[in-house]
Amino acid sequence: MDFSKASFVKNADIHDLVTFRLQQSIEAAIDIATHIIAESDLPRVETAKDALLLLGEQEIIDKGLSQKMGKAADFRNRVVHGYNDFDYTLLFRDFKNNIRDLKDFAKQILEFLEKNS
Repeated sequence: MDFSKASFVKNADIHDLVTFRLQQSIEAAIDIATHIIAESDLPRVETAKDALLLLGEQEIIDKGLSQKMGKAADFRNRVVHGYNDFDYTLLFRDFKNNIRDLKDFAKQILEFLEKNS
């Protein structure tokens, strides 16, 4: 998606679309993390963020990436629970990095699954 910062910040449809798509992608990553944890007999975790962090602690994904994904889980919680105090200027600045992090997550999960299947 290509649009200017001004159009992103001013257009509720655009930032709502980006926010919703990020939410969906993060939820998929959380689901993947919880399935891997369950199948690997790893310790139970209490939160989605903890699940993503555990993947880093167990070297299933890079620890730095797991910390970024943990922050993504925090973002997802803000969206889901209606804390709509987003600074859309910051979201515009960060969303392309967020997409890159999600792609890195998918790549590292695929590598883990190929190694452990």
